Amino acid sequence: MPVSIDIVPFSDSLELYGEPDFSSAFSLAGHVSVSLSSPSFMFQRRRSATRALLQSLTVTFEGQSEIITPDIGYAPLRLCSITRELVNGEPIDLSNEGHEDSDKPCSWNVIFDIPIPGWLPTTSTYGDHGVLEAGTRYALYATATFIHLEDGSSSVFSSFFTLARFAEVPSAPSSPFSTSVFPMALFIVDAQSGQDGTETDTKTIPPEILKKIQVVASIPNAVTTDETSVPLILRLQGNGLDGSQRERLRITDFTVDVEQIETYRSRFMVPPRAQQPPSFPLRNAHSVHTLYDVGLLMTPHPSKSTSTRSFSLLDPSNSGKYIISGDGRVFVHDSPEGNASPSPSENWYVLEANVPLAPEPHQLDWAGPRSRRISENSPLFSVSHMMHIALRCVYEQPDGKVVCERLHFSLPMQHVRVATPLPSSAANHTIEDAMELQKSAPYNQSLPAYSQLFYSNGERKIDYSTPLPLYEPLSASSSPSFTLDHSDDDRKSTIS
Repeated sequence: MPVSIDIVPFSDSLELYGEPDFSSAFSLAGHVSVSLSSPSFMFQRRRSATRALLQSLTVTFEGQSEIITPDIGYAPLRLCSITRELVNGEPIDLSNEGHEDSDKPCSWNVIFDIPIPGWLPTTSTYGDHGVLEAGTRYALYATATFIHLEDGSSSVFSSFFTLARFAEVPSAPSSPFSTSVFPMALFIVDAQSGQDGTETDTKTIPPEILKKIQVVASIPNAVTTDETSVPLILRLQGNGLDGSQRERLRITDFTVDVEQIETYRSRFMVPPRAQQPPSFPLRNAHSVHTLYDVGLLMTPHPSKSTSTRSFSLLDPSNSGKYIISGDGRVFVHDSPEGNASPSPSENWYVLEANVPLAPEPHQLDWAGPRSRRISENSPLFSVSHMMHIALRCVYEQPDGKVVCERLHFSLPMQHVRVATPLPSSAANHTIEDAMELQKSAPYNQSLPAYSQLFYSNGERKIDYSTPLPLYEPLSASSSPSFTLDHSDDDRKSTIS
């Protein structure tokens, strides 16, 4: 039967803004095109009209995740399945009568609008790169049931369309002292001491001295995937140290490393289980699932449910070591004689560095290139980032023995993909230019998302990237003056 359907969403990608949120939802709109045409036959001079009865039309948005690893095998998961019935009530009679000789089919567009949960993870590929790519994918399915009025048969048609989902965090006003587009976050860290690898002596710096060192670290709230370096600010203070301890204690250098940790899971807690494989198979499952279903492939370690891959995001040629200039006595301050306790605000020693990140992956393993990913957390796959910092402390004991130790601490990081900023309208643009831009750009690309304009409580966001005009006091010559119309004045006095 010459009947076909096609899914035409208003956008080929689903862009979600902000972090995953269970309380938010986004709209996915479009239409399902139902086409009807008349077949042509060799010995038939005129085509006959085609009629069909549309009994049902449904559109389904479905998301799925699959992982394949050498140690935990294959694991599938259905993230969500949302179905909307587009034909309600009586069946619809479709006919191309009057257009049966046309080369173009008769089409009817049925509009749909599906709410998409805001917690869904991003579209990505991950897992064993030795097989076909697995990962998180989304698709639209349309199913229509027709009854051909001539022969009474029924048919079911479906159309497949892949969607991409991007979790993007909008940029916020940054500090003027930072190169990042995001503001700096402040961490009061609890540094842990550890033996320096360059020393074999078992003697260590007295713990009561190391506990008196206060460390405050600052890194951006988030780092975009386009940035090639991360600003780092360390503030050190040792108010609890006496004069002798300040002279003996030195901070000679510090090391920095940025680590990416990828976690693969084969077990999950996503209800209901009745809608999960194998009870309800995925519509577009990975081809390797058949080998696991028939037993040709087995999970190497059935008791193991997680697999982890971690690596540094620094270039192999970068040691991450930063030497502190001077003699390293950062806690010694010049103060007037007899002032045993200087002001705490004068005791902070500030260290600043820009930590460079590797621009391209430089190693390959079972999961493919060690590429930089955004931070995310999904049922089967999660990516986290940490910045590890170690301060090298050198202390001269009263007997002249020099011992070394390192103060270790780690800071959580957020790597994100930032949305393309909306083009600002220039003052000299004409109305014709604006109208032409509106005609050429789809509405879903020309309008910002609600979360970019308002907070969750409905309060409007302020764009700090556009500065306010400078205040200029009005001069006496430019002061506005008004002249009272005598006719108006007389009229007012008469009325009163």
